[in-house]
Amino acid sequence: MAGFFRMALEGEFFNQQIVNVLHFRANDWGWQDGNPFEDTLAVVDAILTEVQTSYLGCMPDDYMLQRAVGVGYDDEYTIVTPSPLIRTVGENGTLTGTATNGSAACGIISLACGQQTQIYGTGQSKRNRGYLAMGPLADVSVDDYSHLAAGAPAAFATFAAHLDNSIVMLSPSITLVPVRIHEKWLKVLTIPVLQWRTYSDVQGFTVRRLVSFRRSRQPEA
Repeated sequence: MAGFFRMALEGEFFNQQIVNVLHFRANDWGWQDGNPFEDTLAVVDAILTEVQTSYLGCMPDDYMLQRAVGVGYDDEYTIVTPSPLIRTVGENGTLTGTATNGSAACGIISLACGQQTQIYGTGQSKRNRGYLAMGPLADVSVDDYSHLAAGAPAAFATFAAHLDNSIVMLSPSITLVPVRIHEKWLKVLTIPVLQWRTYSDVQGFTVRRLVSFRRSRQPEA
């Protein structure tokens, strides 16, 4: 293996920042070939090609995907890119509907994960799962019973179908395999200390029918 890649999809909805993070491991890389993430923007662009259109298909018109931010790591999950690399996007959501009850309402895509592999330490996640909180949701995307409605279920499923796809790149010649990173941190005298870190491959998905809520996405009073 040749390390990991973290890409954050950073968006904005009426001055409220909304971030969703994707992780990948790099496969098929010779040990003498150097850092596979030297051309970080090429990796960011390859991931955007895979997910951008369907991701925006889950968002209403007033949401804007401002940028994608990529960082490369080695096999021990130590940063190998000197600084995060940013690709400006500036594209609005395409899901029907503009009126919303705010940025906190969201839909959940649950990710089915394979066996965990140790990166650091000796522990592992008992839950071994991941999810993405997609939103804000337009009012027309939620019915009277707090279920995803209108075109939202199909749009979410279309995007989710890309989340377990490996991305084959030609330059650099690597394969990006979607993963979830699991970590446990402890506080020792108020200092955060990493106890263990694992990864598991993303092998499928489920779109939850019920709408959820993210308090962190509420605008400040």
